[in-house]
Amino acid sequence: MSRHNWIIGARPAWPQSGLAVRAPGNTLGVLALLLCLVAISLVGCATFEIETPDEMVAVEESNREYVAMTHDGVVLRVLVHSQGEGVNDVPRAGHDFWVESVRERMRTRGGYALLEEREVQSVDGHRGTRMEFGRDQDGVPYQYWMVLFVTEDNIHVIDAGGRQDRLEGARDALERALSSYEVKR
Repeated sequence: MSRHNWIIGARPAWPQSGLAVRAPGNTLGVLALLLCLVAISLVGCATFEIETPDEMVAVEESNREYVAMTHDGVVLRVLVHSQGEGVNDVPRAGHDFWVESVRERMRTRGGYALLEEREVQSVDGHRGTRMEFGRDQDGVPYQYWMVLFVTEDNIHVIDAGGRQDRLEGARDALERALSSYEVKR
């Protein structure tokens, strides 16, 4: 049977598989241009920067999400949500609105008590709010920290949580990570 399924720029799936490479006249020049474009696009996509403390390991990193954890389960996470009119965007609102929303949601839906709240600043000068919550679960106390930075286009949510005794053991590492946070956009 001589029938082949062709995809643009690919070889037939049968009898061989793999991509067909058609070299333009200046292959190295085109490759260099593509690598430059990729590098520029990656730099432009970064929405934040955070340093992973030595006591933690980063388990997920992207331009809008970051997760690190300690050996005993304390988790540090960053999520950056777009504000706007897009399908996946959250509605545009100011810093105070989002802080009040988090306070209310943590109390009514999570059963957490607000233990402390204070103003913070990112390493690059953005104003934010840090909230520390607590609750008991099956007789074991847990703590949950949340820091919000709101820009015109994004909401930066940095949270950390775990059993209270373990979170206290990781406090210095978490504080170092939070103090390194930079809002890129």
